[in-house]
Amino acid sequence: MAKSMRSKKEKRLRAIRRELVQPMYDVKDAAKFAAQEAALAAPKLPVKSSAASDDTSAAASSFVDNSGMDVEMADGNGSGRFLKPIGKKLKKKIKIAKKKYHGKGKIRKKPNV
Repeated sequence: MAKSMRSKKEKRLRAIRRELVQPMYDVKDAAKFAAQEAALAAPKLPVKSSAASDDTSAAASSFVDNSGMDVEMADGNGSGRFLKPIGKKLKKKIKIAKKKYHGKGKIRKKPNV
């Protein structure tokens, strides 16, 4: 019986705390919405384009890879490995390989003879 009374008391206290905190969040939300409205109502600024920026944007867009694959960087040891694309299958293989050697200490290793 004491436990249920205690849990009811804690529940009431949580509700009271929530009511105390709610006005603060309302003020923050109102300020955020006001800032967004002001930003949307502001006049648009003209963007100046230069020839150099057009060339770099065209070059950058030609190198974009849309295959949806991640790219893993080589380690920082300067081994000279190239970037290798990682898809779902390779990620699973890496995860399995990590689990394979997990928890095997010196006792279970076979000696090199």
